[in-house]
Amino acid sequence: MVAEVWEGHDYIPRVFDEWVSDPGAWFQAAEVDGELVGVQRLRPIAKEVVWYEGLRVAPERRRQGLARAMLTAAAGQARGLGFSEMRLATANPDAVALFRSAGFRTLVEPRLWRARRVEGEEPARMAAPADAGRLLAILRGDPALAAYGGVMANGEWALDVDAEVLARLAGEGALRITAGGRALAAVREGWGGDNLWAYFVSGSGGALQDLLLALRFEADALGMDGVSLWAPEGHPGEVDFKASGYDSESVPFRMSYFALKLDR
Repeated sequence: MVAEVWEGHDYIPRVFDEWVSDPGAWFQAAEVDGELVGVQRLRPIAKEVVWYEGLRVAPERRRQGLARAMLTAAAGQARGLGFSEMRLATANPDAVALFRSAGFRTLVEPRLWRARRVEGEEPARMAAPADAGRLLAILRGDPALAAYGGVMANGEWALDVDAEVLARLAGEGALRITAGGRALAAVREGWGGDNLWAYFVSGSGGALQDLLLALRFEADALGMDGVSLWAPEGHPGEVDFKASGYDSESVPFRMSYFALKLDR
């Protein structure tokens, strides 16, 4: 079912046992004539928001309406569980078309920028949970927040930016700041572990350039290949990305994050 996904590098086989046994999520499997032909999963990420992931359909069963039927079933289950919104991420063009046709709205579509690691100085300072309120005030005055649609999205969830989210990420050691918070990055280990993902960046000018270079230092300190920076088209810091050694392809790789309101 997944052999052809991402040229044989699908993550589903690595997480399948965990997904099936996770009591805090809802795993669904579709069968036809006793044969497993599809899987998907729902996972809560906020009080009324559920994350939809892992939609896979057996190659011989594609183009038969099964994916749409599974998506409809998942939305119905999420609604029945009391969630008001379902969110997801994909980089698959066929899936993008499916979700748009099913009424999902786009949250943000960041493109990928890359920079190699650099041996040098210390990584950027980690923000503390106590910084959350101050950082939120700075972000609200930064056009980068609007460029990201007001959300932070890291491939495994997409959450509205507020003080609670910032405090949680800071507590997890996932926020980097320079210049007293005038430049900020939310980071995680990328899929495969060979890159540092900066999935949200804000700020501009020297403060942002210092932060972006510090992320390259951090990737080196962690033994990673470099930094993968995710930013939507028209991000106000694009000039600073280039000045800090980050490149993006002319036809860039993109992630698409979607949301669907669930009527009760």
